[in-house]
Amino acid sequence: MLAKRKLGLTLTSVAALILSAGLSASAGAVGGELQRITPAVDASRPPQDRLVLAVIGDYGGCGVDRNCAAEYQVADMVHSWTPEAILTVGDNTYQQGRPDEVVKAQAPYKADIDAGKFFPIMGNHDYGNGCTPESVQPSLDYFKVPAAFVAGFGNGLLDFVNPDANCQTATGGSKPSIYDAYRNTITSSTSAWKIAGGHQPIYSSGKAGNNLDRAWMMTPGVDLILAGHDHHAEHIETADGYHIAITGNGGEGLTPLFGVAPGSKFRDATHFGAMRLTVTPDSLKAEFLSLPGTVDYYFVLKKDAQGQAYLAERSDWVDPNPNPGGGPVPNKYAVSFDVAADKTDGLTYKNYEDGPYVTTEVDGRRALELQKNPFGGANQLYLFVDDTAISGGPYQVKATISYRSPVTGSFAFQYDSQQSGSAYQRSTPVTIGADQVNQWQTATIDIPDIQFNNRQNGGADLRLNAGANLPLAISAVRIDVVPPSPPVTWVSMDFNEEPEGLTWIPYESGPAHEIVVDDRPALQIDKNTFNSGNNLYLAVDDRYILGGPYDAKATIQYRSPVAGSFVLQYDSAATGSAYQSTTRVSITAAMVNTWQTVTLDLPQVMFRNRQNGNADMRIVAANNLPLIIGSMSVQLLESQAQLLKKAQDAVAAAEANPSAETITAAETAIAKVTDTTQAAALNQRLTVVKLLVQTRDLLNRIAATELTNADQIDAAVTDLTTATTILGQLPADRQGDLPTHLSTTKRRIADALAQYLANPTEGKPDPIKRPWLDLVISDTYDQYGETDLHDRVMSIVRSHATGQQVTTAINEFLASR
Repeated sequence: MLAKRKLGLTLTSVAALILSAGLSASAGAVGGELQRITPAVDASRPPQDRLVLAVIGDYGGCGVDRNCAAEYQVADMVHSWTPEAILTVGDNTYQQGRPDEVVKAQAPYKADIDAGKFFPIMGNHDYGNGCTPESVQPSLDYFKVPAAFVAGFGNGLLDFVNPDANCQTATGGSKPSIYDAYRNTITSSTSAWKIAGGHQPIYSSGKAGNNLDRAWMMTPGVDLILAGHDHHAEHIETADGYHIAITGNGGEGLTPLFGVAPGSKFRDATHFGAMRLTVTPDSLKAEFLSLPGTVDYYFVLKKDAQGQAYLAERSDWVDPNPNPGGGPVPNKYAVSFDVAADKTDGLTYKNYEDGPYVTTEVDGRRALELQKNPFGGANQLYLFVDDTAISGGPYQVKATISYRSPVTGSFAFQYDSQQSGSAYQRSTPVTIGADQVNQWQTATIDIPDIQFNNRQNGGADLRLNAGANLPLAISAVRIDVVPPSPPVTWVSMDFNEEPEGLTWIPYESGPAHEIVVDDRPALQIDKNTFNSGNNLYLAVDDRYILGGPYDAKATIQYRSPVAGSFVLQYDSAATGSAYQSTTRVSITAAMVNTWQTVTLDLPQVMFRNRQNGNADMRIVAANNLPLIIGSMSVQLLESQAQLLKKAQDAVAAAEANPSAETITAAETAIAKVTDTTQAAALNQRLTVVKLLVQTRDLLNRIAATELTNADQIDAAVTDLTTATTILGQLPADRQGDLPTHLSTTKRRIADALAQYLANPTEGKPDPIKRPWLDLVISDTYDQYGETDLHDRVMSIVRSHATGQQVTTAINEFLASR
């Protein structure tokens, strides 16, 4: 029956129809649907009860006479299942999909192809690493399928939809030209199950990583998305509930795993294998098998009442290498919620039986108020970090919280600790003193080894723990991941001198040779025999810079004998792609044969040897541009997370050693922080330091004054009044020895004032200034209390104030207390 997949036409006539229709659709269909290359559903018969399909990918190494043994072994295993059809996820032929390569690569599956049981997707190697109809034509001719198609199996049991995603990319809210036909095909399909296939995976823990420019394939109605490109096996469930199965381990080598993709449930990069699909009207079972036939992992999808596929079952799997490729890499470096602003960004909270809360308003600010834990002990708030933002670990983070309490007490975060193994490791506590009661406060807590594995009650990642049922109110929480610091921040290569941590790597698709231009050594990028992009692969010495991500700038000195353009491609933590392109550099006719310099931004760049030949980045010169490189350097910039940490450290240094110098350093550091909330919190802490320094400076100025004349005493009284006002604004736990210093200074001024007033004068004495009188009253009260206060004060100021003036001043002083 499958031999008639060409709608009953003869093979020769169908080939011509399919090639033209399929390629035109692939190149930009608008509306309509993808071409169906299998017979239509027979409505008079029910769907099959059971269907077995095989899925293979990245297998065609025999095309270039390499890894043939593994390819044949996988083919033997697949044939032992006697599947009704074999689906591929691309890179069916290496290296460029030439006619002779195709024939050799498909030898293990020739009988399946001839029988019409083979349904291939085209990958980048099938396209000759290009995107022209001519480049993929040898494969389409051999397989006798269009580049884009839909194939049905089991008489309405399953549709396999292939939109030829290799050359169909889109970013942001845009969609590729094939999208409407793809979506219409999915929407109009009446099959019980609909699976889609695209070569590059949308998400992947593998070497090439995420390809978010294919995210358009996640379209409502799709039950499973098949992919390859990365040479490993993986099952991913996205945050939106889509399931992605990567089967790139079909025979053409294996590539290592890197940072774990969000939602990854199974990963294996050590075995060749394939996937077996067992389909019934009620379930779709996907099994990952490795040679010689071991089921390493399986999962089962079923449909809910609305027809949405869900994960009904999966086998237990323990990751033998939970942190491949070095340190973990978050997709976001900060998550937060702000109840007052009604905003959440990757961080949420939920009621739980031992962690209840209510939303209320405190001092005009919306907040969460922790309710009494019915199980006793501490009040708690459970926090959930979005797995697509940060998962796994361990990470070093800073947790910042805005809080308020009507009583004294303390609280801490409890988190999943990599070091202790406890899911409820307690952080450094925050203490609420009597002077902080009923005031909004902000605190930042360092957490050195947190893991985000949904390990706490209710699947939470961490919780706030307020002892003794503290009725804490919380308006905002923010968690910042602190990136590691590299040993150096600059690497370079210059063919006039020895390289400093940056070198070029010869590779089959990136040949180059050294030349001399204008009496200076340089590097000429040679023609790439595999496609039209000339490549120069570049490696950063791991001893200099490793891991990341970092914000960086690359500066390249170059020249070209002809006009053209090039980009620098790098491993991006932001997109997950190992080949993220920078802004394109254009070389105009006026620039030909002259040395030029360009600086390119590399946001969130990673250094983990992820590109071909274990390179970290590569220059790609379009249309085989014979680009010449004179020198290149990479400068790491300070990320916002690093700048925030520096600002936090600078403020902490100012708090530990208050001075004009430490305040200036902290102000400079805070000015570089773009997060307004974080900057405001740091400035609030620094304001306290400034007040401390101002108070201390005032008291030191008084101490340096002789206080023998009226002007000196008058200035000292003014400074003392200002210092007293400032000190009253400071938290008690931050005042240090200033109250004692203030009291000593006040006593000295009072003594000097008494001495000055007792000095004989010619003529009528000047009336005492009110601030002076207030100081005398306050100092006398401090020494003797209210007893005989009037008489004691009058004994000091008798010649300069009346009894009524003193009585009025004392009454006002006592009333103010």
